[in-house]
Amino acid sequence: MMLQQKSGGTGKNHIPRLLKLAGPMILSTSTITMMQIVDTIILSHYSSQAIAAIGPSSMAVILFQGFLFGTTGFAGTFVAHNHGRGNSQGVFSSAWLGIYSALASGIIALAIAWPVAQLFLLAGHEQQVAHDERSYFLICMVGSFFPVFGAAMAGWLSGIGRPVVVTVITFISFAVNALLTWGMVLGEWGFPRMGISGAALATVLAQSVAAFLYVIVFARAGGFGNRLARIFELTEFRRFLSLALPMGLRISGELLAWTLFLVVVGRLGTVELAASSIAFRINGTAFFPALGLGQAAGILVGHARGAGRDDEVPAIAWQSLAICEAWMLAMAVLFATASGPLVSVFAGSGPDAPQIIATGALLMKFVAVYCVLDAANVVLGCVLASAGETRWIARTFSIYTALFLLLLWMIDWMMPSLVLEWTLATLFVCCTALVWALRFRSGEWKNKQLLRRA
Repeated sequence: MMLQQKSGGTGKNHIPRLLKLAGPMILSTSTITMMQIVDTIILSHYSSQAIAAIGPSSMAVILFQGFLFGTTGFAGTFVAHNHGRGNSQGVFSSAWLGIYSALASGIIALAIAWPVAQLFLLAGHEQQVAHDERSYFLICMVGSFFPVFGAAMAGWLSGIGRPVVVTVITFISFAVNALLTWGMVLGEWGFPRMGISGAALATVLAQSVAAFLYVIVFARAGGFGNRLARIFELTEFRRFLSLALPMGLRISGELLAWTLFLVVVGRLGTVELAASSIAFRINGTAFFPALGLGQAAGILVGHARGAGRDDEVPAIAWQSLAICEAWMLAMAVLFATASGPLVSVFAGSGPDAPQIIATGALLMKFVAVYCVLDAANVVLGCVLASAGETRWIARTFSIYTALFLLLLWMIDWMMPSLVLEWTLATLFVCCTALVWALRFRSGEWKNKQLLRRA
């Protein structure tokens, strides 16, 4: 039976619970950045074309996989609500919703991998850059099932309050990726010298190792042996997709905006594209820990709403935002004051390195500015999604993304300028954060229910 909503949650301190849950999740999300950083550093020893190509191609991979991640991973929100309600059978049933979504996602990714990869040849980039982009995208997309299945299992573990397991598996995957990337990109340890294709293959192999470890954990918890949870109910699956698909679309929409942004920047030249790709990599050191905090806040919101304690949600949201804002401010200061040295780590030693460093140092000033408001983007976005506002988020973000891309196209057509394009991107981030904050303050999320009433 649904627990009755309790009062007195507005003054409660949720920070200790948040940090306990967020710690492992921050480490997990941060390893994503670490993987990208390792790939970029190793590729810098291969060629400047490979550095330029890794930006758009990896963004495009995340663009398509982001839709699959967002849809499949949203099962973790159902898990959190059922966990808060105390429904253990519902927890496993929600986890299987994610597994079925992952299976469908793997088939879809296989079907679209090759035709979509050919589009890189039409982007207007240098020939070698375009071929590298196509190779990286194709290999990663073919192996999409592994990270998407991992997202479903990570959502299950995080939803029941066991993110430490996710962290351990993620770090094992990171170690495998780092070792294989060094060998496959540069031809060390008996591997052929494969360049950016080696980086993609190493990523897929590392993700498959993580998927295998998740299978073991889920099996030991009894997830595969739970016959009732395994039953595929079309009605419930459709209801899940009606809430999860908008979340996937929102994530892929944001990634589409940034992928096309890099594609447009790449039309200015290889130096501009390489510098922008490096700026995004460095920004990940701030963004992914913030994402871990946001995900932890979303889980706490799921637990509270599942238990009928809606009055605790505002305190969870604002306290989480305060912690995240402190982190982002510290990173903004670092980015603004040490931009040159940070960029030089990834620029390599080729003939274009000095230009890449100078251009990247300028772009890091933009990153420092939008970091300040990106905390609200991340935390309040996660809170609203966990509260059930996925459809509103998808609609609203689609409008803002379309406007952003229209203005970006106009700049590229009439007065191509790296500074103007990055200024527009910074405004896009700041305006989106303001919209999320206003929506949360309106309290409309209280009218949304993810689970059927018990």
